[in-house]
Amino acid sequence: MRLIKFSWFLFFLLLLGCSRPASSAGLRENSTTENNVTSIIFEGLTAQVSGTGAVFLDRTLTIREPGTYVLSGILENGQVHINAGRDDAVSLVLNGVSLHNETGPAIFSQRSRETIIVLEEGTHNTISDSARQTDSDERNAAIYVQNNLHLTGEGSLSVIGNYRHGIRAQDILTITGGSITVDSTGHSLLGRNGVIIDGGNFTFNAGADGIQSSRTTGDDVGFITISGGDFNIHAQNDGIQAESTLTITGGVFHIVTGGGSASVPVRQSNFNRGWGGRPGPAIQTADDSVSMKGLKAGKQVIIMGGDFIIDTEDDGVHSDGDILITSGRLQIKTGDDGIHADGAVVISGGDIDIPVCYEGIEGLSVTISGGNISIISTNDALNAASPDDTPNMGWGRRQLNENIFVRITGGTVDLHAFADGIDSNGNIFIEGGMLMISGPSMIMEGAVDFDGAFVITGGELITAGSILGISQGTTQPVILVSYTRQQASGSVIAIKDQNENTLLEYTSKTAFSYSGFTSPHFSIGETYSLFINGEKRTDIRLNNIGTGISDTGGTYNQGRGRW
Repeated sequence: MRLIKFSWFLFFLLLLGCSRPASSAGLRENSTTENNVTSIIFEGLTAQVSGTGAVFLDRTLTIREPGTYVLSGILENGQVHINAGRDDAVSLVLNGVSLHNETGPAIFSQRSRETIIVLEEGTHNTISDSARQTDSDERNAAIYVQNNLHLTGEGSLSVIGNYRHGIRAQDILTITGGSITVDSTGHSLLGRNGVIIDGGNFTFNAGADGIQSSRTTGDDVGFITISGGDFNIHAQNDGIQAESTLTITGGVFHIVTGGGSASVPVRQSNFNRGWGGRPGPAIQTADDSVSMKGLKAGKQVIIMGGDFIIDTEDDGVHSDGDILITSGRLQIKTGDDGIHADGAVVISGGDIDIPVCYEGIEGLSVTISGGNISIISTNDALNAASPDDTPNMGWGRRQLNENIFVRITGGTVDLHAFADGIDSNGNIFIEGGMLMISGPSMIMEGAVDFDGAFVITGGELITAGSILGISQGTTQPVILVSYTRQQASGSVIAIKDQNENTLLEYTSKTAFSYSGFTSPHFSIGETYSLFINGEKRTDIRLNNIGTGISDTGGTYNQGRGRW
């Protein structure tokens, strides 16, 4: 028998087995204790078994006792069948093994409380099943574990799920190390009750989702928690999908879903609307019935760290409930929304760049208190709306829902929208931060549009594009400027005080006929100057909270603008 090396993790398992009382391990008196190690060397269609607790018969290695089993060699067509007791834990050390099964999972753990797979350092291991599987359709993964599965170690593992899924655990799937590649016709990883990942290198090519937790019965199941790892995910459906909560605190993620953002034809907005009308139904030729989102959760998405490069046909980040982002770096290209929640979107930090999208950030409410956000959208850049809203094509406003709002209290927000820069079917509150918007200068589209109120009490705002107006409750002075002729895209807009100190400055990303400005430095009774490309256009004296003026010093022109 050849010499088999053991990793530090195996040594840890042995110590754990020695220190653990037999009663807590659920062991029978005549069973093999957990500190025994059994070696199995596969040789095509046969195997050599050295040790107790396992038997090889009819191309099947059956493990009946808890303990540690070291696997090496090649099993051309057969199965590792773990059939230990319900309270038992079984550890498989993959030490350079290739397992393939034509009739079902290559590794099948039937009932044991926990299955541990250790990837021995310096080894490469391969697990695969067949597209012509004849086993139970429920056992639809190359590695199928009925209860908990823990993957760890420093080696590598390639899994090919020809029948459907790559790795599936019916309870919790935990991964704390290894280099794992999965090619599957279904999901790459599936933890029905939950998935926990705290390290490793992952490459997934999935015919369905990259990572999924699917159980819906209860708040404590259907979750995915990722605190580290390097992920390269190409999924036909969702990149990472949790039925309840998806929490990410660290890791590096490259995610492509469907054919990516470039595969979605450009949507066309309906401009045939009256004053105050909402956009008509958008035209999209992509298949909306198939979910191809980057990060998705049924109840909540929480991002507290990590680096993300996401390119999706569908939403980049999506929640049927809420989304919370406190830190991390996200670059999102999508054929639909960059970040979408049916509930609240709350962003308090992080760097978010959405250079390609239909709508940038959308939720019932959108609250931004920190971070750096940049969006280029073919429709609205920031949008607050109810999923139940219907288009309002007439001149009147819909009944106001106070739960619908955009609130900005901090951070830096740079928006370039071909429809509205900010569009709220409720209210808009600007209380802090730095907000820059390039948007249209017309009745039905503008830099800022709302159905309720637009209240400014702090922060900095500068727009190349029209603003519908400011509302009662505004306490910080606002300047609205109409231009006698359209200004070119790329124009540098600036507001300076009487000492020619620049208070606001912005390079427009679109041609514009209107601008809006506010700054904590503005004071009623003071005079400020408007500059375009370094040329002074006019002086502006603030006599009220809202001051409207043309760029020649004349009356503000409301003919084509909003206020």
